[in-house]
Amino acid sequence: MIDSGAFAGHPHLAGVPIDGFSVEGAVAPFALAEAFEDRTGHGTATAAAIAWSFPSVALTIVRVLDDQLRTTSGALAEAIRQAASRGARVINLSVGSTRPEAREVLADAVDDAAAEGAVCVANAHPRGGTLWPGDLPTVLSASSHRDCPRADLFAVRGPLPRFVAHGFPRPVEGRRPTDNFFGPSFACAHLTARVAGLLLDDPSLDFEGLVDGLRRGCVGEVDA
Repeated sequence: MIDSGAFAGHPHLAGVPIDGFSVEGAVAPFALAEAFEDRTGHGTATAAAIAWSFPSVALTIVRVLDDQLRTTSGALAEAIRQAASRGARVINLSVGSTRPEAREVLADAVDDAAAEGAVCVANAHPRGGTLWPGDLPTVLSASSHRDCPRADLFAVRGPLPRFVAHGFPRPVEGRRPTDNFFGPSFACAHLTARVAGLLLDDPSLDFEGLVDGLRRGCVGEVDA
């Protein structure tokens, strides 16, 4: 999971095997650090959403976002490559860039991850714009809808392998769901859990097999 880090001791992550590291710096050469504590709470909520939907997950946390939830496409590409090289099968990317120059940088990293046997799952733009790597055809991507139940998944009509999933993180006790985070970054987390489940059932699935498996599990189709 590539995000703002995670608080491994958070009760929503109790019993989840967690390790991790940070990618430091805005441009190459990047430094790697052992610390991955969350800087904002976003990464912890993302990790908890994955574990909520896929309790048998083992998480490698890659902290790449700063205190303002910002990073660079180069640092994000490095995080993708590092995660894949360390054995990640599914790389959750609840983050992205709208910059045109990010497309090639992130596409190359996604291809390198695929060569290592990893699949990338990313969020779509929350307002329908272009967002990389979520708009790459080699990435499974997620949009959100406030009325989509956690158990449901919808295929989005169009050329991309995109799905609509539940857009809320795990509920916080005593708080209304609408008081918490919401959006495609958490739909991405739930889609990641679905992908992990498919790979648990059949580790030999390739990218197209995962797309087919997800579509077979959809309750319907929606327009982009």
